Amino acid sequence: MFDFNSDLAQEFGVYRNEEALEIAKYTSSVNISAGFHAGDPISIKNALLFAKEHNLAIGAHIGYPDIPGFGRRTMELSNEEVEAIVLYQVGAISAYAKIMGLEIEHVRCHGAMNLKLGTDIEFAKTVARAVKKVNPWLNLYTNSLETKYILEDEIELNCPFEVTFGDNMSIRQLREMDVIPETVHFADINNVKRAYDVIKPTPVNYNRVAHQV
Repeated sequence: MFDFNSDLAQEFGVYRNEEALEIAKYTSSVNISAGFHAGDPISIKNALLFAKEHNLAIGAHIGYPDIPGFGRRTMELSNEEVEAIVLYQVGAISAYAKIMGLEIEHVRCHGAMNLKLGTDIEFAKTVARAVKKVNPWLNLYTNSLETKYILEDEIELNCPFEVTFGDNMSIRQLREMDVIPETVHFADINNVKRAYDVIKPTPVNYNRVAHQV
């Protein structure tokens, strides 16, 4: 079983991304931008309402404070600053969700922050510790198996392995990987439809429980 995830609320002001909502209809979880790289109060609210209506697992999509660069530019921050921006963003989405009677289940980093999460283990540990402070039951998506194993062992935070589904990929290829991903990221409507025709996705937390039964 796979979790399909996609990003929502990657909007700001007059800029709106309607295709993101279409992609999310074929997923089992959504990552809601927390306002630092994208996302304003209205787009975040609408994303939460959409997730509630479609019964999707909710995650905080966190990034560097870099709206002009859409969070794609690397920023050199101290450990204290990294912890602060993680706590702020995860806390904001979590609090907003609770107002609507919802809970967040995971965290996904964006852009340059996501890249650094998979390549800088000390940075990854700082992020993981901050996520755990908000809620030790949260999942932190990571695209690096080495990072996953280290964080799960040392920080004791569940870190589902994520693969981004590209134009030339198939569900069969994912099933034949040495380590099968627990969540698959989609950013293209045609790719998610193609994958959805083969298998219906289930959220990471559902899969965790199912494997224990």
